[in-house]
Amino acid sequence: MIPLNFYKNKRVGIIGCGKTGASVADALIASGAEVKVHDDFAITSGSYQILRRQDIHELGILIVSPGISILWPNTHPMVHIARENSIPILNDVDLFQQHMRQKKNICVTGTNGKSTTAALIYHVFNYTGKITDLGGNFGNPVLSLAPDADFFILELSSYQLESCNILGFDTAILLNITPDHLRRHGGIEGYINSKQRIFANFYEKSTAIIGVDDGHCFKIFNFLKSINHPCVVPISGKHVPAAGVGWSENKLIDNRLNSYEFVCERNPILDGNHNRQNIAAAYMACMVNGLDRESFCNGLLSFKGLEHRQEIVAYLDNVLYVNDSKATNADSVEQALERFDKIIWILGGRPKEDSIEKLAKYFNKIQFALLIGEVAETWSELLTKYGVKNEIAQTLDIAVRRSGEISKIYNVDVVLLAPACASFDQFKNFEERGDKFKQLICAEKC
Repeated sequence: MIPLNFYKNKRVGIIGCGKTGASVADALIASGAEVKVHDDFAITSGSYQILRRQDIHELGILIVSPGISILWPNTHPMVHIARENSIPILNDVDLFQQHMRQKKNICVTGTNGKSTTAALIYHVFNYTGKITDLGGNFGNPVLSLAPDADFFILELSSYQLESCNILGFDTAILLNITPDHLRRHGGIEGYINSKQRIFANFYEKSTAIIGVDDGHCFKIFNFLKSINHPCVVPISGKHVPAAGVGWSENKLIDNRLNSYEFVCERNPILDGNHNRQNIAAAYMACMVNGLDRESFCNGLLSFKGLEHRQEIVAYLDNVLYVNDSKATNADSVEQALERFDKIIWILGGRPKEDSIEKLAKYFNKIQFALLIGEVAETWSELLTKYGVKNEIAQTLDIAVRRSGEISKIYNVDVVLLAPACASFDQFKNFEERGDKFKQLICAEKC
């Protein structure tokens, strides 16, 4: 747990008491702060003193959890009150930055791939014996990390970056931007603004690592170059950028000095252009933080990947079962549809802002689609319009059972869970959905 000694004897309010809010409350209480908590859903706030609206003017500071919006059009009403009373508003990443400035941090964001990239960096650092900890939006909240680590690998979501004020990270990585969480951020421009905040308050020795395979990030890269930021490195999963790091066929190339130097070949577990970009980002982060190429390459080869991200569950009766439950939007599903052929596709849940219609160029790979959750009827009509055979299964257990039956009828290589939706209509999170899929596969097949 990170010590927050600066807040000893101070009155602190917290809005939101999920996993992150509870970690903030516990760290502050352990440091001697007077803490009160408000939670709209009263999930766990009953174990703390309750923060009421009339208490806000007495606070020295207000801490917001990632789920709490501080910007129009979704500003939380208690944030309004804090602003009216000139109460400073921070989040857990700000508290971490205040108290751990002497330690190095490597921060990763992007619509897709940030967990894999952060985990790969963490794995390579550990492989080389560095004292490192990993957290943020992925894994443990930042205030639950080990204070004696020399390096901190932080995955940061758009929600966290939106409310973060201190910023100024040592190494900041932006992988990609595709439409996501648009309701929260008031549209695509608000979402882009939240993501690019990872580069705010940069100082002379900071490094910016930016994927240039999508238009939004390419514009941000060009902007940072135009203001003469001292260290901006482009990365790509599709080509070798000038003065950057990218790929030629299956070879990672370091072209920072325009010398086209071979680094290593990819880990076969990390397939696809998106993972090539993740590897390039991880390589660059390791290089600017003192690791050598040989250590990176050896660490890369020993990396086993993450659960719920194109995770191979089983290979049975000549059919591969793949858990890609983390694919909660169409862009992340595209990565799996590029990789596989002759697919039974299990999809659906609570839809986000994007539509699967943008994936139409891959529909010829779909032998059959099984739809679950709130969006099932809508997407069944869409797939039918494109000539994709489909069936509404509604629940995951029915979909898994039917996939086994249908795989005996059609020429199928893969049964792919890639929902293109949030899980919240039927599951607590994407992890629970993926775990259920794996349990069902084993129950049916293993």
